[in-house]
Amino acid sequence: TASPTPAPLPTTPPIQAPTVPPTAGPTRDGDCLTEDTYDAIFSDIEVTSNGLTNNVERSHFLGGIVRLAAHDFMDFDRNDPNAMGADGCIDWDHAANSGLDTIWCDDGTCPLTEIYNEKYSFMSRADYWVAASEAVIKLSSPNNELDLKSTFKWGRVDAEQCPEAALRLPGDTECGEVENVFLTRLGLSWTDAVALLGAHTLGRGSSDFSGHDGIWVDTNQEATVFDKRYYEEVLRRAWVPRNQGTSVQDWTWGGGNNGSPRFMLNTDMCLLFDIESTFPCCSRTDLFGNDGNNQCNRGNNNLAGIECGRTSNVETEAAMVLFSGERDGGGFNNDNGPFFDAFSEAWQKATTNGWEGNLHDFALSCGTASPTPAPLPTTSPIQAPTVPPTAGPTRVPSTQAPSPGPTRVITSPTETCVDVDSLIDKGRTRDCAWVIANQRCQPYSHLCPLSCGECECLLQKSVCTSGEDCCSGSCVAGQCACLSKNVQCTSNDQCCSDVCRDDGTCSGKQRMNDAETVE
Repeated sequence: TASPTPAPLPTTPPIQAPTVPPTAGPTRDGDCLTEDTYDAIFSDIEVTSNGLTNNVERSHFLGGIVRLAAHDFMDFDRNDPNAMGADGCIDWDHAANSGLDTIWCDDGTCPLTEIYNEKYSFMSRADYWVAASEAVIKLSSPNNELDLKSTFKWGRVDAEQCPEAALRLPGDTECGEVENVFLTRLGLSWTDAVALLGAHTLGRGSSDFSGHDGIWVDTNQEATVFDKRYYEEVLRRAWVPRNQGTSVQDWTWGGGNNGSPRFMLNTDMCLLFDIESTFPCCSRTDLFGNDGNNQCNRGNNNLAGIECGRTSNVETEAAMVLFSGERDGGGFNNDNGPFFDAFSEAWQKATTNGWEGNLHDFALSCGTASPTPAPLPTTSPIQAPTVPPTAGPTRVPSTQAPSPGPTRVITSPTETCVDVDSLIDKGRTRDCAWVIANQRCQPYSHLCPLSCGECECLLQKSVCTSGEDCCSGSCVAGQCACLSKNVQCTSNDQCCSDVCRDDGTCSGKQRMNDAETVE
């Protein structure tokens, strides 16, 4: 699975290689990389994926590639002189990386490794793993919608050694792991963390590797698609604890699902629920099966009366709801846009951490075409490498934290409320009078707070840079988010329902009129 939390892989690796070898792509000559090379990597990943015989094998291959890149960049620590990060180095012997040796193998017989050795060994492994992951993400997203090529940069240098790198990876049991890794070490935001964890939608887990068996979504086919389904699953199911009292305790719903049980890790559930205070609990006590039984009473669990409380982290909850596309009246929309936008931003930060000032855009042209590689092997290996891949020179990492985003004009209610003199809309110079006349406060209230009447704070869906900008206190993917049902509030305009109840929490229903609300 392609995610920041160490993501388990399936019990069996892909076993069939494509019947047609990848076409040869151009290579570089010297210090150079072109779009043609990037596109050739996509074509090779596509051919290999299409040659796999079923969705179990395909989800292992695709999810495993993104997991490989994620485990490479997640060991970054901006607070340590030996920052590590995306440097082509994996601690193969550590249990946190178990299963990755079926994706990248030292003997070169894994399809991903063989493609690299045949065509792309002029690149660093670090650059190749990022490019291959981006190929997977584009290939598996609906209609190839999530294309990260415009933000790709190359120039990462492989490290010879990365001692104790795996100790920096997030565990899968404690809620604090997400904050420790993504915020404290990687310098990302809560919204970035939620977006990166959404990559769990792709791939699968294995009891043979991490001990967590199954898929994060509903079917094996869905586990081959990169979309927002992960967020929907967290919200729509009655999740109950599985494997209680063991080191691989996680969450599940439903039955065996033909060998692919559905599951969530504690670190997934923590994004929306307070599982530490209410454990053991059920995420939704309002769901019933066809037999009339409450879905929280499953297996050894009898949790129909114990619902997990919502997390107190407003930003992660808002991001989960936004990315899921949950509708006010129930169900979910089909818009992957908010998730894809947030993921693109978070992915770029995570894959470039520590390399500030050392990465390059594509060159217009360079080098010559490499010979067509030999066909890929008919079977994938299952044996772990005995020696880590040979690495290039060690880099001297940068410890510089990610650059802050732009600052809005009005940053707090104590400042003078002033409109900008002019702004640019679709290439044309406009002013705040135009914003009011054309009812464009939603995208421009941060520039025209006085005219839009949002001096103290910005309303829902206004452009923001932090939660302090927003009346709701929540800025998600650059927009002020509203607060969902039962979240604490102080005014109506903070709530998605526009109703802050007398008990200081948001209602789940819309206001009917000024004198009446529906609960």
